[in-house]
Amino acid sequence: MPVKIWKTDDYGRYTSSIVTSWRTELVGEEYRVQAEALDLQIDSVLDRAVELSETVSDEQGKSQEFVKRWAIGRAIRESGVLDSSHMATEQRKNLWLAMARKCRLGVRASSKLEERWRTLIPNRELEPQRLERDVFARGLWLQEQSCADAMATFNGSLALARQLYSRESLRSAKLRGALQRWFQELNPPQRSRMFRREQFIAVVKTLQKRWPSRGPGSAKRPAHFSDQELDCEVQRALSQFVSTD
Repeated sequence: MPVKIWKTDDYGRYTSSIVTSWRTELVGEEYRVQAEALDLQIDSVLDRAVELSETVSDEQGKSQEFVKRWAIGRAIRESGVLDSSHMATEQRKNLWLAMARKCRLGVRASSKLEERWRTLIPNRELEPQRLERDVFARGLWLQEQSCADAMATFNGSLALARQLYSRESLRSAKLRGALQRWFQELNPPQRSRMFRREQFIAVVKTLQKRWPSRGPGSAKRPAHFSDQELDCEVQRALSQFVSTD
């Protein structure tokens, strides 16, 4: 579906353009009605993300940025916007750009300001690039678990979550569940050690050796195992990290 990309002119006034992967003869303008309908739907998505981030944050009392990232992913999933038949022929990056721009400017479909949206994405001076668009893709990935489970899997750290997300063969929610259960079986000092950045990266690299993205051993992914089988595989692969002292 065509998307509406908000911007400001040299006088600070809001303007917009239409971006689409669809064939167009008028720089997308012939699809403005559809784009404005989606823009209004995005308002509801962002409102829901704010609501979730405030509610869940109060319950968890931990990483605000992690909760916001999870919340925006869950709001997108709840909205069903990605399930539209129109989105099947549209590049998601266009939707992410539209959402990022609305957050950055804090502008509703009505042109009224919504300051709360600006806190949903990283505060950067530069225009949204790939990493900022990935805010939404990674949020969708995080919300495959409940917020509490996602927090437990990554100790509320977006930096640690990024390590797993960046390895395509390790992205399944089933593996995150098995990893979370493995962490829970450790005693507090061991668990704390595993969440140190260098140690967590070593854990992820070990898992990637067990489930490489390509080549020998890449055919059977974590999603192909039962939970019990996957728990055993994770325990076997990571046994080297558990101190026997």
